[in-house]
Amino acid sequence: MLYKLFLKFPKRSKYFDHKKIATMKIFSIIFAIFFICGAYSKSPAAPVNPQPVSVWVIQNSGTNETLLGVSFTSSTNGYAVGTNGTIRHTTDGKTWVAQASGVTKFLRDVYFSDASTGTIVGESGLILRTTNGGTSWTPQISGATQHLVHVHFANANTGIATGQGGVILKTENGGTTWTSQTSGTTVEIPGVFMINDMTAIAVGFGGTILKTTNGGITWTAQTSGTTSDLRSVYFSNAMNGISVGIGGRMLKTVDGGSTWIIPTSRTTNDLYAVTFTDASNATATGSNKILFSSNSGSIWTDQPIRFTGDLYAVSFVGATSGWAVGQNGAILHFGN
Repeated sequence: MLYKLFLKFPKRSKYFDHKKIATMKIFSIIFAIFFICGAYSKSPAAPVNPQPVSVWVIQNSGTNETLLGVSFTSSTNGYAVGTNGTIRHTTDGKTWVAQASGVTKFLRDVYFSDASTGTIVGESGLILRTTNGGTSWTPQISGATQHLVHVHFANANTGIATGQGGVILKTENGGTTWTSQTSGTTVEIPGVFMINDMTAIAVGFGGTILKTTNGGITWTAQTSGTTSDLRSVYFSNAMNGISVGIGGRMLKTVDGGSTWIIPTSRTTNDLYAVTFTDASNATATGSNKILFSSNSGSIWTDQPIRFTGDLYAVSFVGATSGWAVGQNGAILHFGN
C-alpha cells in the first residue's frame, strides 16, 4: 500500500534542478519575513493606554416616573425629581435610591446651592427645602397657587422661582421665605437664570424674555425675535447666554440678555433644557435629542444616544460629567 502511494508522487525530472528550487524557496521565505517585519516597524504603534471616549449611557433610576429636574453638587452627589413626589438621590453618580418627599404632587425642578441645602419647586405653588442633603424635606410657604416650574440660585441665599401665570418668587434667606414679584405677564415662565444677586433673565411662552437688574423689583420685557415657547435659559458668564424652546428654537445673547440673535438651529425637535460647562461648551436636551456646541451656541451637533423620549433637564459637573433626565425614569450619564 505504501509503495502504491509513493508511486503517485511525481518523479524527479531531468529538466528541473531540485536543489536550486529548494534554495530559491528558502530565500523567498527569508525575504518575505524581512518585508513583513519592515512594514510592521513602519506602521504607527497602538497606544498602550488609549483615551476613553465620552458617551451618554443609560443608568438605572429605579423608577418609571417621569423625571423633570436634576441637580448635582459634585461628580458623585446628585438629585433628580419628578412626577408623584418622586425624588431620586445618588452618592456615587450611578446608583440611585429613593428619598421621601412627603407629597404626591409633581416636582418640577430642584436646585442645590451646596451639598446639604436644596430647594424643590412644583405643582400648586409647592416648595420643599432640605438642609441635610435630602434626608428630610420641609414644605415652605410660597404664597402661590400656580404651578412652579423652575428655580435657580445666584448664591446660598438669593434665589428665584418661576412658573405658570407669570409667577415669579424670590428668596433672600436660602429658600426659607419667599416673596412675590411683578413679572408684567401672565404667560408661563418655565426658565430663569440668576447671573448675580441683582441681575436675572427669565424666559417663557410666546417668545417672552424678561430681565431684571435690580433684584426683581422690576422686570423689563426684551425683544426675542420669536413667538416660539422658550423653555430654558443659561448663562456661561455675565454676557453670554443661550435660550432654547419648542420646535428647536435657539436664541443667543452676548450682551447680558439685552439683545438676542437666532443662530442656525440643528433640529426642529422640541428643546427643554440647556446648560454650559464653560464659556464655550454647551449642551441642550429635548425630544429624542441631545445637542452639543463648542462655540458658545453658534453651531450645534447631535450627540449619539440610545433613548427615545423627552429629556427635560440636564446638569453637568465639569466638562466630562453630566446627567440628563426625562420620561419613564430616564437618566442618561455623560462620562468616560
